[in-house]
Amino acid sequence: MLAKIKERTQGAALRAELLYGEADFRTVAEAIASGIFISGDERLHYVNYAAEIITGYSREELLSMNFSDLVHPDAREPVNRAHWEEIGLASRCEVRILTKNHEERWLDITATPIDFDGEPSRLISAFNLTERKRGEEQAQLLAITDPLTGLGNYRRLLGVLNAEIERSGRTRRPFAVLLLDLDGLKKINDRYGHLAGSQALCRLGVVLRLFCRAIDTPARYGGDEFAVILPETTASAARLVASRIRERIATDGEQPALSASIGVSVYPEDGETIEALLQTADGELYRMKNRGVEQPSMLVADGVRRYA
Repeated sequence: MLAKIKERTQGAALRAELLYGEADFRTVAEAIASGIFISGDERLHYVNYAAEIITGYSREELLSMNFSDLVHPDAREPVNRAHWEEIGLASRCEVRILTKNHEERWLDITATPIDFDGEPSRLISAFNLTERKRGEEQAQLLAITDPLTGLGNYRRLLGVLNAEIERSGRTRRPFAVLLLDLDGLKKINDRYGHLAGSQALCRLGVVLRLFCRAIDTPARYGGDEFAVILPETTASAARLVASRIRERIATDGEQPALSASIGVSVYPEDGETIEALLQTADGELYRMKNRGVEQPSMLVADGVRRYA
């Protein structure tokens, strides 16, 4: 009898200790800024206040979900069940989630297997990386953007050309490169000032944006030269685009009036390397300049011959 009484007393003390331990855990978890999620096989068993703030969901809503329900559909592989079982006692990775308002957020999560209420679970702590990620993305964007025109810069141009050469190597489909030179930029600078010259470059940048599809890439090649990469485009289609760009530049209605010389090259017939493609387009561009394309010249667009 004494043994049974002692056993019951010890059991009660242990349960009390566990309850006090859980209370301490909840007190600490509610006070910290990182999100805390305790996840079972089917749903979340516990979340703290920070988890509500990070996800936009109420505690009641979260406790009816699984952690994987929060993860962006394109990024669920790192947090699926099989992955957690493979990596052992603890793991750390970065994931994108969608908040209740469908905003993307980046989390640095650490998951550790634990027992919670007698069930195998995972304690997931989540630190919000969203602002840092946005800063990194902005820095990466600035690194490939021309600060004057807002178009891609030379680094962006090279990256896209490399990607297009690889893609065309797989699909056997051509792509075209337009190389443009703003005619008479020095004369504009000398007569109207460098501000007008900068505005002329921006005007050309605006025209390139207007005539580019979503899959095209306009970029400032350097100085008064620009380039446009046209995926899935033949030589004849590229020359039609070039004609329309020149016509729009010549008739934009602003002063000083602008014109541009444009050279075209097509992969792979005009070259199988970046250097060869740019050299071919550059050669055609300067042949056009030498023929005096700054003077009124004939354009062909939509099968109609007209003068710019």
